[in-house]
Amino acid sequence: LRECLEVKKTALGEAHPSTLDSVHNLANVVQERGRFEEAEGLHCQCLNARKTALGDTHPSTLASMSSLALTVKKQGRYGEAEELLRQCLEAEKSALGETNPITLTTMNNLALAVQEQGRYGEAEELLRQC
Repeated sequence: LRECLEVKKTALGEAHPSTLDSVHNLANVVQERGRFEEAEGLHCQCLNARKTALGDTHPSTLASMSSLALTVKKQGRYGEAEELLRQCLEAEKSALGETNPITLTTMNNLALAVQEQGRYGEAEELLRQC
């Protein structure tokens, strides 16, 4: 993936959507290997580039925000993950609709982040909505 990413950066540029897809995919692979700090850096890089290139509410931008939130959550930073997921959820509701499967998945992930902070009633309420 790293080699593919470098080829895309050279051929298409760092801000090209296909290049950013490769950054996102690499971040996911790195995360699956347990290298959360590296994954977080890649997700941040991808999120910032997608915001600039595609806008704050583009589905790819929102996917990056959600992935970053999950990476932060896996590091035990539940409050930070919650904040990112709330931002993502509001943008997804607006851009994709409240019943879109992506929106509902984000709501589920938000409920889990809230639950990890001991706010079980709020988590249950969120889960009942999705």
